[in-house]
Amino acid sequence: MRKTVSVFLALVAMAFPAQAQDYPFQGFATDVTMNTLHSTMLNATIQSSLDDASPAPASATPIDRTLSLYTATPDVSARAQEQFIAFVEETSGAPGADAVRKQFAKRSPVESWAELVAADGLLPGDAADAIAGYWALNWIIANSAHDQTFPTAPIAEQVRASLASDAQWIALSDAQKQELSEVLMMNFLLQQAVYSDAVVTGNGQMISALGEAAITRFSTEMGVDLRAIQPSSSGFIAR
Repeated sequence: MRKTVSVFLALVAMAFPAQAQDYPFQGFATDVTMNTLHSTMLNATIQSSLDDASPAPASATPIDRTLSLYTATPDVSARAQEQFIAFVEETSGAPGADAVRKQFAKRSPVESWAELVAADGLLPGDAADAIAGYWALNWIIANSAHDQTFPTAPIAEQVRASLASDAQWIALSDAQKQELSEVLMMNFLLQQAVYSDAVVTGNGQMISALGEAAITRFSTEMGVDLRAIQPSSSGFIAR
């Protein structure tokens, strides 16, 4: 992932404390999301014997790349944004919710996310890309690795492989895939904003707090230790 330490959504970053890192998934795809992401990381870390120069083993069957794609609709975006803003208000108060609402009104979160991850080859309309970006950013935050660059495409391929073998995922509608993806994008934007602000201002205490929050959340919700894996040309592998 390319360095994304520019101060993005600056007003939002100033409005939130370290717990801005802790927004959970919203909507009706929560259980499937958790199971899928957990499965993805288990599959990835099986490759613990691989090093950075080793290619991932070929899949026994070709991955159907269309399984992670979805067609977005404005009504799903609007619902996901309102749910997200409502949760922000519940957890961080009206000022935080107002800051997020104003930023989303200026530019849609999908457009903002797409601009930030374009250099990594990630695109809207593909849930695998949304998941990969979210995992990559949280790995950076958990490991204070904001000066490190690494390819994100192999992580997205790991995600696609996991999704393609998950019957629950295959059964999701486009609307469910869209909602899941856009909530991840909104989480990404807020986490990136707060973390970038901490890096730019040299706030070591905030960097540490955000890192611990990411580690705790992934460990609790998915059973994954973000400090025990690392990105490589094969995607995430065990250290």
